[in-house]
Amino acid sequence: MKRLLIWGIALFCAAAQAQLHVQRLDGSAVTLDAAHLATLPREAVQAQAHGKAVEVQAVDLREVLRAAGIEPPQKISGAALRLVLVAGARDGYAAAFSWAELDPTLGGRRVFLVQDGPHADAGPLRLVVPADARPARWVRQLDSLRLVAP
Repeated sequence: MKRLLIWGIALFCAAAQAQLHVQRLDGSAVTLDAAHLATLPREAVQAQAHGKAVEVQAVDLREVLRAAGIEPPQKISGAALRLVLVAGARDGYAAAFSWAELDPTLGGRRVFLVQDGPHADAGPLRLVVPADARPARWVRQLDSLRLVAP
């Protein structure tokens, strides 16, 4: 029973420490904490990673962007086609998503944010990209999103 209580406290503390720094195109930034992220709508997501089925409750990245004051891509054209969203991890790992691939009328790629809690190797935040053939852009220990114009 004592171990269960300690594990529960560790889970709460790890979730409470989850923060996501989101930088907008103009350079301004906002930090979304675990409490704010917990209010966003979740959905069941199924995917494959390393030959194993993965099923998680996750937030669509578009909802995370809205929460950070960034309007997700929708029917973009012109200069917006060159924008890139860079997802960064605490260990320096990063993955890029073109703004066009996230536009449901162009690439339609769905990316999801998962709050893992105490899983030190994966969380407390990570990205899951079910349509990717390999989980190379499943960024573990996610701590930032930056919208940039290269």
